Amino acid sequence: MNARHRYLVYGLVIESELPLTSVHEAAGGDGCADITLLAGSPDYFRAIVPGGTPDPEDWIEHVVLDDGSVYMKCSEVFEATISANGRTAICRMLGDVEQRAFEANLLNFVVSASLTLQGEETLHATVLEMEGRAVGLLGQSGAGKSTLAAYLISRGADLITDDMLRVSFSGDTILAHPGPYRLKLLDQPATGFLPDAVADGHFNALSGKIMVRPRREPRRHRAPLRLAALFHLGDPDDDTITEVSSTRLNGLELARTLMSSAMDTRYTGSSRMEHQMRFVARVADLLPIHVLRYPRTVAALDGVAREIDRIIGP
Repeated sequence: MNARHRYLVYGLVIESELPLTSVHEAAGGDGCADITLLAGSPDYFRAIVPGGTPDPEDWIEHVVLDDGSVYMKCSEVFEATISANGRTAICRMLGDVEQRAFEANLLNFVVSASLTLQGEETLHATVLEMEGRAVGLLGQSGAGKSTLAAYLISRGADLITDDMLRVSFSGDTILAHPGPYRLKLLDQPATGFLPDAVADGHFNALSGKIMVRPRREPRRHRAPLRLAALFHLGDPDDDTITEVSSTRLNGLELARTLMSSAMDTRYTGSSRMEHQMRFVARVADLLPIHVLRYPRTVAALDGVAREIDRIIGP
């Protein structure tokens, strides 16, 4: 049996046979882990033959096996099986993928799928600390979440999590849990807004982005922060937008926005819809959710920052 390490990330204790370099070691070794990551051999995975033909347009293969467990494969990065209860994942690195890229994908996709199987919902979001509160940015890949995050960090914000947001509920408060302290950026916003971070960054050939630590000494702690608002970034390709505006969402549009922002969009088990609707209703009751529309230019970002400040208040 391989030695196991215990890590704290997303408010979870993860026990892993795979050493991870991008997350905090968990203090103490008592208590059950929320998720256990085990190292799988090539022979183990060769014995698994998921049914059906993978979608060539989908870069992650996701198959629910006969026993309710889930098989996932990200070409040239990792493959994994996740137990039906979401508590244990057996994983292996594929090819010569760089460790940081492997961890980024493992902690995003395997952990989010594990939480889905445990009955939780996670969101595809970039979350920032602004004046002691958390502000989440939602949107499709390429919508500009990371670029806006880098701009806001250059103005004094700090990163809580990138890509995956896990929340918990405490009375009438929603808490955002910190993820790995790294931000994935295209070259232009990276060098334009966080040039000091780029010097220590790592280019990820798989995504074509630079992974950086936004600050040498992050201000944030490992404790979760109160989530003040969520902002969905409108269509980045709408060239009719000439000024910054925002609209608070409600009703079906709000539900559609949250459900389309789910981190794990591939699992369609019978209980998933019920979990999602309960999650959407609870978030909608407690949190303002706005859509932000703005031209995708550097000049517009100051106005976007002012609009966010106006909405979340002092």
